[in-house]
Amino acid sequence: MKKTFTLFCLLTFGLFAHAQTNAETLQEFLGDVISFEDVKLDPNRPMTKIRQLASVQADTLYVLTPANANEVFKTATVYQHCIVFTGSHTIARVTDFEKTLASGSWKTKMPYAEGFIQRGDMSKKNDYLNNIIGMPSDQKRVVFLFR
Repeated sequence: MKKTFTLFCLLTFGLFAHAQTNAETLQEFLGDVISFEDVKLDPNRPMTKIRQLASVQADTLYVLTPANANEVFKTATVYQHCIVFTGSHTIARVTDFEKTLASGSWKTKMPYAEGFIQRGDMSKKNDYLNNIIGMPSDQKRVVFLFR
């Protein structure tokens, strides 16, 4: 009984000891695209600062609208990385420009992506980009392209 309790305590501590902050999770997610050197991120709400870094480090950026979405994604295919932010709560990274799904609201085929949405807790999504960034609205969606 004592050994079982000790094992339970060690496993529980091990799980909590390896839990990442939201900032650590996103740094790992984007570490090969954005430089986080000498940058302090809010451990719980890091997306605003990461968006600021992306705006400085990206080679090209676009405000995404249904009117320009088709052209933006055609242009993005010649870049190494395509990152999309929605407000200060959602970040997505296109993973496959060949795997697409027609989106009526965006008026183009949307590529496959992975990303994180943070409204309270941060959750990971692997889906077509339109299902991560949502439907067009008054929220600004910005596409950052990196060579």
